[in-house]
Amino acid sequence: MPTIDIHKQDLEELVGRKFTIEELEESLKFVKGEIDGVRGHDLKIDIKATDRPDLWNVEGIARALRAHYSKNQGIPKYSMSAPAMTINISEKVKKVRPYIAAAVIRNIKIDDDILKQLIQAQEKIAGTFGRRRREVAIGIFELDKIVPPLLYTATKPDGLKFEPLDGERKMTPGEVLEIHPKGKEFANLVNSHDVYPILLDAVNDVVSMPPIINSEKSGRVTTRSKNLLIEVTGLEMRNVETALNILAMSLADRGGKIEQVNIVDRSGNAIVTPTFAVKEFKVDKYLIKRTFGFMPSDKEIKILLERSRYNVLSIDKNDKGHVHIQFPTYRQDIMHSMDVVEDMLMAYGFDNIEPYYPKFFTQGELKSSTIRNHKLREIMVGTGAQEISTFILTNKKNLFEKMNLPDDEIVEIANPVSSNWSVMRTWLTPSLVELLSKNTNVEYPQKIFELGQCVKLNTRSQVGTVDSWELAYAEAGSKINFTHAKSVLHAYAQSIGKELKVISVDYPMFIPGRSGQILLDGQKVGVIGEVHPKVLSNWNIEVPVSVWELEVK
Repeated sequence: MPTIDIHKQDLEELVGRKFTIEELEESLKFVKGEIDGVRGHDLKIDIKATDRPDLWNVEGIARALRAHYSKNQGIPKYSMSAPAMTINISEKVKKVRPYIAAAVIRNIKIDDDILKQLIQAQEKIAGTFGRRRREVAIGIFELDKIVPPLLYTATKPDGLKFEPLDGERKMTPGEVLEIHPKGKEFANLVNSHDVYPILLDAVNDVVSMPPIINSEKSGRVTTRSKNLLIEVTGLEMRNVETALNILAMSLADRGGKIEQVNIVDRSGNAIVTPTFAVKEFKVDKYLIKRTFGFMPSDKEIKILLERSRYNVLSIDKNDKGHVHIQFPTYRQDIMHSMDVVEDMLMAYGFDNIEPYYPKFFTQGELKSSTIRNHKLREIMVGTGAQEISTFILTNKKNLFEKMNLPDDEIVEIANPVSSNWSVMRTWLTPSLVELLSKNTNVEYPQKIFELGQCVKLNTRSQVGTVDSWELAYAEAGSKINFTHAKSVLHAYAQSIGKELKVISVDYPMFIPGRSGQILLDGQKVGVIGEVHPKVLSNWNIEVPVSVWELEVK
């Protein structure tokens, strides 16, 4: 959870009213925040909204609170001047770090407190929302030291020299990664590529080396700076624009004037950033009633939504109708009606909701699937196998390539923390084999199993996916073979009262002639086989391995 440092007087000036500490503690509930420490007028604020980067700075908190304490409600409006600067994107940067957005902020008065807040917001957004600069990195520059237009391109490690911020001399990009503290810290973000991102101005002076370091010439912002350039790079344009919008709005709240920037891509197509676009959304009125415990009037609904920084377009008169709203695109957390209703509840005040006791009571009991899973685990432990538990996230290489299988359609993570955890698993066997590959110091034979969930694509499902419970068993050792695994499978089938049949079928991950399809009571439920030597080699396993896996229904 992001924790930010603010000055109480600064917040009060931005909101337009004074607070006692007790009043502020109460008000911060509107933004899922609480005071974590007080030292004079310096406050440490803990923001529980981990999906709201727009609240991770004092300007964002103030923007939300202004809507509660003034008539400045609905989506905040910002005026912007037409672009006077252009950033051209080279083809060279396409495979390294393809997206960039920028904004010019003019006539901003920066004091020490504002500078601290700006640096803090930059670090919090890039570090948390930007996944330590991998997804989003932010550069802030003194505009008057830059000669437009700019070129966003890529260079070889020894392609040029520049003086990085807080550097002692001019360095090549390769030297920056080897010598500079920031280069060493974030080298992993670019050093797998042959070229590194670089931002140049019209006289070929380096502005920045995203996502590593700014140049000393233009990248040092001080209290004397009046005109700024904000540059954001990343792997997805949606996240890049979100970060840019948050910082641009924050500086506009400080009195800065926003000027758009032309971004010309590799195909010659031009866009302008920022845009502060809005999205339309429909909220289920019945969900409002069910969540609040009563149905607020249409007038109350409108007030609560506008107080939460939404625009209300229309409200259906029918209680089972919808509320048609708009929200800003930087609110990436809005995915369901409940996300909006939650904001309405905070605006209403949780303490104002009258609790009531339910009229009917039910006795709690375990779900049938939980009871079933307990039984299956006991059966497998009884076979002498040890239970393991692995992550539901994995990667394509483990799922397919290392298992000697062709790639298949799977659920991919849009914003993965790591390339190692980039997809949802479709079966358990690769996870068991991976564990065996790392468990080489344990005496053989090794027998393990896992009962866990997998996620598969399903076009007939409302969400496009379906979860399934899978049971997988693996054994490794010098004397292990197909027959050993089949005997454990037979014991399992007997324990659950199912008739087992194994039909001989060859699969790429198994040795030909030593694999088959599993049928329980005539239904195809899984596969069994002795792992192919090529697969064992891919995992650096030096003993035979046999596995079976089936879907639990």
